[in-house]
Amino acid sequence: MIAQLYPNWYAEPMSEGQVIVVDEQKMLERILAFPNQLEKAWTNLWIKDVAISVDKIDSVVVAGMGGSGISGQLAAELFMNSSICPVIPWADYGLPGWATSRTLLVAISCGGDTEETLDAVKKGVELKMPIVAITSGGKLAELAAIHGFPVVKVEYDGPPRAGLGWLYGSLLTLLTKLKIVTFDEKQFFQALDELKRTIAQKQFPAKAEELAVTLNNKIPVILAAAPLVAVAGRYVTQLNENSKTMALSKPLPEACHNFIVGLDFAVPEKLVVLYLESKFAFSRNIGRKKILERLFVDKDVAMVPLSVKSSSALAEQLLFLHFGDLLSFYLAGVVGVDPTPIEAITFLKSELMKL
Repeated sequence: MIAQLYPNWYAEPMSEGQVIVVDEQKMLERILAFPNQLEKAWTNLWIKDVAISVDKIDSVVVAGMGGSGISGQLAAELFMNSSICPVIPWADYGLPGWATSRTLLVAISCGGDTEETLDAVKKGVELKMPIVAITSGGKLAELAAIHGFPVVKVEYDGPPRAGLGWLYGSLLTLLTKLKIVTFDEKQFFQALDELKRTIAQKQFPAKAEELAVTLNNKIPVILAAAPLVAVAGRYVTQLNENSKTMALSKPLPEACHNFIVGLDFAVPEKLVVLYLESKFAFSRNIGRKKILERLFVDKDVAMVPLSVKSSSALAEQLLFLHFGDLLSFYLAGVVGVDPTPIEAITFLKSELMKL
C-alpha cells in the first residue's frame, strides 16, 4: 500500500498499536478472518451441485442489502466485461420490471431475515424465476424449503459486514460453477494467495492506523474508477458502520462532470479525498489523476492516493477491501467507539417491525 502525502494531509509519526480500539465483540478478529472465509466459501460450494440450468438464463439479479448486498455490486463490476449475461445488483423491495422467468435471482442475506431481500424472493417466486439463496438460515432458508430452491449455506454467525468473505466468496463460486462468468479456480486461489501473503507481511495495519489518525474529525470522500467503484462504496459503508462517521464516494469519470465544481464552496479543512488507484482501470481514467491532484491542491483539499500491488482485478479488489476494513476499524478507535454495535440500524429495524 502506498500513501503519498499532500499539503493538508499530515500525521505525527506513530508506532504500531498506538490507536486503542474498544473491541469487545472481536471485530478485528473477524476482519483478519477474511481470507479464511473466502477459502472456505469456495471449497464448501465447489464440491456441491446447484440444480440450475444456465441455458434458461439470460440475466442475473443479485438481491441483497448492506453488508450482504455489497457482494452483488463487487461481482457485477468485476465481471462487467466477462459475464455471459448481465449481472445486476438489486437493493430494494420487489424486483426490476424487466425480470422474467429467465432471470436468475440470487438472494443474499447473511442472517436470512432481511425484509427487502425476502420481498424480492417472494416476487421471484411469483414470476417463477430460478432462485438460489446464499444465507446462514432464517426466513430465507424457510422460503427455500417451502418453494424448493437451493441454498448455499453460509457458516458464519456475526455482523453481515464482517462476513464478506463468506458472502462474496459464495457468490463468486456460484457464478463460476454456473459458468455465468469467465473465471476459474486457479484465478481465485492466486488472488487469495496474494491477499494471504500481504496480511502475513503485516504492513497494512500500521498504514491503516496512520491514515485513520488523519481522518479524525474529517469527511472522507472516496474516488475510484471501475473496477474499484464498488470497493469505494464498501469503504463508505464500513466507515459508516464501524467508525460511526460520515463518508462519501463518487465514481470516476462521473465525478469529473459534477463533484469537482462543488469544491468552490466546500469546507476544505473538513475533507480528505481518498483516491483508489487501479492499474486495471480504463487508460483515460488512470490519466486524469494528475489533473485532479492539481484541482484539489488548488482548492486546499487533501488528496491521498492509495494503491496496491496485485496481479489481477480480483486480487486488487480483495487487497483494497481488506485495507478499507482495517481503516474503518482503527478510525473507530480514533473517534472512541466500539466498531461492532450499530444502534441506529437496530432502532430502525425495531420501528419497522411496528409498521
